[in-house]
Amino acid sequence: MLADIELIHILAAAVAASGLYALVVATTTAVKTRRLARNSHPDAAYAALCASRGWTYTSKGRSAPTRFQLMPTEEESALPAGPQAINVVTGTHTARPFLSYEHRSWSRKPLTALAGPTLHRYRSEHLHLVGIDLGHLHPWLLVRPKASTGRGSQLLSRTEDSFEHAYSVETTRKTFATAVLHDEMRDHLLRNPARYQFDGTWVLMVVDGPARPEDVEPRLATLTAFLDLVPDHLLNRY
Repeated sequence: MLADIELIHILAAAVAASGLYALVVATTTAVKTRRLARNSHPDAAYAALCASRGWTYTSKGRSAPTRFQLMPTEEESALPAGPQAINVVTGTHTARPFLSYEHRSWSRKPLTALAGPTLHRYRSEHLHLVGIDLGHLHPWLLVRPKASTGRGSQLLSRTEDSFEHAYSVETTRKTFATAVLHDEMRDHLLRNPARYQFDGTWVLMVVDGPARPEDVEPRLATLTAFLDLVPDHLLNRY
């Protein structure tokens, strides 16, 4: 009889602990989700940069996260709020409209294999997107560093077949891709590793990592250098 009572007490304690664990998990997850998805505050350095250049700044853009292809989407996000575009800058550069923003998205992995509610580790992904509007459509072209080449702005070595080893290419028109990716362009891409894509009327450069105010102008210059290497007849033909 005593053993039965002890067993009941043990089971009751387990149920209570399980309920407390579930409450802790739910509360922790909710707090974490709210913290990750909260609205970003205006950045004074960004605001000062844009004021000095005559550009427009907003701390968060609503439509930017889904504007371009192959960016992390709401369906792929670990948070109900979906991805965010923060520190959005618009203006003109070399007489063309441009857009710059930091694209934030989140993924999550379980911290425990126990049954019931599970705590998760959230991992944020930061991408800096810089785009220039060419004003007319071009064939889809994506030039993306392969995973084995590393991330960030690390310089890639130049060898006989280094471009093929460093980058993957996707396009809807092979002749357009071949003409864009001439030898001088390939050298430029090896010196400036990033993801480049023709997307609608835009040409984009996407770099891993957060976007700082001091990154905007140098990356606009890098993207402009990319455009300067595209033959004029390709930019004006489509």
